[in-house]
Amino acid sequence: MARQRREPSFQEVVDALKATPTASTAIPEAPGIYADGTVIAPDGRAYLEVASDVSSAVAFDAAAAGAQVVWDSCGCGGYCALTWFDEAEVARMVASGRPTIRRTKKAYGSIAEHRSADGRALLLVERDVRWGSVLG
Repeated sequence: MARQRREPSFQEVVDALKATPTASTAIPEAPGIYADGTVIAPDGRAYLEVASDVSSAVAFDAAAAGAQVVWDSCGCGGYCALTWFDEAEVARMVASGRPTIRRTKKAYGSIAEHRSADGRALLLVERDVRWGSVLG
């Protein structure tokens, strides 16, 4: 008579899971928007969202104070591509005045504010936003 194979006990299953290495929780290094909401800039700095929908006045003030600006033109979360603006382009945006955030039945623009651990600001501009001749 063949012996039946014994199923592992609950304690054996728990011990096996505890012994299994866990997934790394390190911050990714490639620029982009990640599932947890972290935005990684090309310089490797990580930004976390502090405000999901800021006004054009708040965005203007942040840009005037030196915030980095990144545009997600279709609102896909950066899967297509992100446009990263340099300091000169941000200065041109600021010189043109406040951005226009379009919100209609067919257009929905937004600007989210993110901050790095050292307090630097990043503005994530999505979809239908116009800012001078630089963005939109």
